[in-house]
Amino acid sequence: MTTKPPPGPRGLPVVGNTHQWARDPCDFRERCAEEYGRVVNYEIIGWDAYMLTDPDDVKRVLEDTDTFPKHDSSTDKLREIVGDGLLTSGGDLWERQREAIQPAFFLSHIENYAEIMVERTADTTDRWRDGGTVDLRDEMMRTTLEILVEAMFGEDIDLQARGIYDAVEAMQRPLKPQNQPVTFLAPDWAPVPFLRRANRARDHLDAQVYDVLDARRRADADRDDLLAMLLDADAEMDAEQIRDEMLTFLFAGHETTALTLTYVWDLLSRNPDAEARLHDELAEVVDGRPTIEDVFEFEYAEAVVKEAMRLYPPAHEIRREPAEAVTFGEYEVPEGSMVLLPTWVLHRDDRFWDDPETFRPERFLDGEGRADRPEYAFFPFGGGPRRCIGQQFAMVEAQLVLATMAREWTLDRNYGDLELSAAVTLQPKGDVPVTTERR
Repeated sequence: MTTKPPPGPRGLPVVGNTHQWARDPCDFRERCAEEYGRVVNYEIIGWDAYMLTDPDDVKRVLEDTDTFPKHDSSTDKLREIVGDGLLTSGGDLWERQREAIQPAFFLSHIENYAEIMVERTADTTDRWRDGGTVDLRDEMMRTTLEILVEAMFGEDIDLQARGIYDAVEAMQRPLKPQNQPVTFLAPDWAPVPFLRRANRARDHLDAQVYDVLDARRRADADRDDLLAMLLDADAEMDAEQIRDEMLTFLFAGHETTALTLTYVWDLLSRNPDAEARLHDELAEVVDGRPTIEDVFEFEYAEAVVKEAMRLYPPAHEIRREPAEAVTFGEYEVPEGSMVLLPTWVLHRDDRFWDDPETFRPERFLDGEGRADRPEYAFFPFGGGPRRCIGQQFAMVEAQLVLATMAREWTLDRNYGDLELSAAVTLQPKGDVPVTTERR
């Protein structure tokens, strides 16, 4: 078969399409998919990018990690921040890490974490007052970070006193869309304030993780948290490697669930019928505080979470780098380029979703045509061997946090349309103020 270069939007000298992409990455990708089809070629931040919009092509890329490893250039900046953890490593190192860490996310361990999820959520709502105002994203971030730290370290650590909240925020700032051109193009010696703050935050978190690690090595307690499993794998993982894994989870392990919950509450506040149906299910299933057994009974709550991830996937795109020249249909994609898998685009593609802009959790219940939908029309956790290791943890956590809050509270939005910022994750651009109303 004769191949040809894929089509795509014309760019400017030097910057390519970066200016178009930076204004609104999600809208830019949607317009490209609509105009150019299966494979779209454009240039962003100096990278030759090829966006794929066919679910079968996405499946091929995610399931063939030898031909399509992680994209090196964009991963390098993450590696500077969190080291060689699961998020950034590849090859044999990644396989050893995955094998060592995977047991921490078996259902038997997640069942142990479930009580932590509910207790830390209750701590959050205990701070609320009827008719008060809170920032929704901040509340969800704090809650999921507290859950993650206790599940990781097996103990209640004062995140505020240790400066962990501020450090995690500073580490994430270089990867916000407005900062990415500077982050990826500035030389190492450039005195960029947010990059300097990120480096200091990394050093601070290093010290905090090593402090906990040293204390754990001196203790005799028998634990089954994530840190205990990493220590059990000590023959394969030295202290620096364990540090990298803990930083990776601190950096990335709580944010995606917090964002999902932020979007869940935003969508419920705009769809009172869906919120009422959720309350009906919670009243029927939950007796007292939610438990892991209740999660096994949830149907609509799970569908609500999935529909929020469809409309607002925190991982809005996945990047890979072909190890050799490849073809997708009639189009050739060169070795060493960037292959983009646009979660946002496929999750809103009307080829696979009726009325795709509408919040309708029923899509994920039986009888909604799921058998006819391609597997990779919905992939909020990625897919293939590198599918998110915490997928089951995140789904249980999101449902338990939602159920714990929604049993007693309604959150009413105090803002207009939710503006989004497509950084490494899909985030609200500004504050998300809501009024907490006791039910």
